[in-house]
Amino acid sequence: MKIAAFVPALLLALAGCQNLLRSPDADAQAIVNRRVLGLSAGEFFQRYGAPRRREESSDGTLAFVWEGGLESVPAGVYGPEELICGLQLRADRRGRIVAASIVRDGKGQRGLSRCAELFE
Repeated sequence: MKIAAFVPALLLALAGCQNLLRSPDADAQAIVNRRVLGLSAGEFFQRYGAPRRREESSDGTLAFVWEGGLESVPAGVYGPEELICGLQLRADRRGRIVAASIVRDGKGQRGLSRCAELFE
């Protein structure tokens, strides 16, 4: 096989492998970031429910621990506690969310990530 024909075939094969190597957690974090970053904390909590904990820093920024997505499901291998998405949120002094890190991500009902399901 000539090199000129081999290189494009190799690049196509490597591009296909990239999707296999991508972590479901990375995909879920990207989905959360698209939906959450830039929202006001008040708007987020009105839409998705109240935080479990709130802390204010001396510089006026806020940190929140939020858990959501708990749904009533039939008893089985995955109990309701597995259908939870937990986020650590940080908001600037204006109350806008600037960071939303997934700290707990149970298996979803339709896929590998409960957080991805909630914020799709």
